[in-house]
Amino acid sequence: MVRVSVSALAILVCSTLALAANCPNPPVPGLVGASGAAAVPDDVCIPAGFTDLTIDFFDDYSWQTFLALTSGRAFEKFHPRWEVFHEDGSEPGLEAVHNACSAKAEPGDIVLASFPGVPDDIGQTADGFLVGPLAAQNGRYVRYLTAYNDVAYRHILSNKWYLRSNLPVVPVPRPELPPVQFPNGSMVVKSAWIDLAGFSKQLRARYYTRMAMVRDPETGKCERRAMGLAGLHIVQKTVSRPQWIWTSFEQVDNAPPGEVGKFTLHDGSDVPMPASNPLSLVPLAKQPVKPFNVVRSGKAAIHPKTAETNTKYRKLLAGSVWKNYQLVLTQWPLQPGDQSIPVPATHAGDIFQTFPGEGATSAFANLTMETFNQARPAQGCMSCHNRARLGADFMWSVLMHAYPPKK
Repeated sequence: MVRVSVSALAILVCSTLALAANCPNPPVPGLVGASGAAAVPDDVCIPAGFTDLTIDFFDDYSWQTFLALTSGRAFEKFHPRWEVFHEDGSEPGLEAVHNACSAKAEPGDIVLASFPGVPDDIGQTADGFLVGPLAAQNGRYVRYLTAYNDVAYRHILSNKWYLRSNLPVVPVPRPELPPVQFPNGSMVVKSAWIDLAGFSKQLRARYYTRMAMVRDPETGKCERRAMGLAGLHIVQKTVSRPQWIWTSFEQVDNAPPGEVGKFTLHDGSDVPMPASNPLSLVPLAKQPVKPFNVVRSGKAAIHPKTAETNTKYRKLLAGSVWKNYQLVLTQWPLQPGDQSIPVPATHAGDIFQTFPGEGATSAFANLTMETFNQARPAQGCMSCHNRARLGADFMWSVLMHAYPPKK
């Protein structure tokens, strides 16, 4: 169990306040890694005494984090979920037997595959269970991969959280703090990948592309395919926000309006997006499947302030493939008063205590990962993961994949 002494907590608060004293207002966009060292920000930087909406500061943090993680393929070198949670409950490791392609993998290699049964690299998630998949316009399923940085990985390993019997029991009455907490600096990313076969050369060039080992869920055959990064969730537990800071990016050409008139998740027609997902996860239809159009709801557009920050950073990234990505949202816990003061860990992450909150009029869903949640603010990142707060410090992936599988 992670416990923080009063004196240690005081030091953490003091260091956070010292950082706040040097925070520019407004934030100054800049490219990290100009000297060759791209470092993820330890925390959001909010000026001392700032009492207004902090979206500019959190969005700047999100962009800095995104650039640091994409520099040198840093996020790809995180520990993939299949390395952490094995089908037989054995200790984490990269041995080929533990991925569904039986592929020898080195840190940074991407394997998009799941063992026979429920294809958990294809289903979208909602409240700790899998729902229907998303298909690109070439009829191939969007693939997902969750991965953990060294801090989070070591925490799971040392606590043997890969075994369900070691997960903390939430006592009754329910406590104010999670029974076990991840340490500050823990990061988890979830990436969404689109098979770019069949799309134009112009459109393919606008995606960050990797060769990945991909398993066909029907035949079980694995092959290397060119996959484009379509979306990226990033969460980090920080001193000032122990509820984690939640960041979500998308490639701009996934859906309209886009910038080249062609899209990977939309055919360019006026056919509307269906009200519910027409594709089922079980049984899973053979590829290529009939795709459907994906659009962002006009009632949940990207926040105007976030759009301003996107424009500034994308201008700085001219000539880079990362110019073709945009921040969809940052979510964080709200509190009254001075926003530079750390939020107590006793704060929950429900819809009533997070941005954009209940009745949200700005984006709270990533089109590639929560396609049909755009009308449900309670399904936003933090509110959804708040249901896993006491059981695993907001981490659904731990509760869903510890051995043996939850029935």
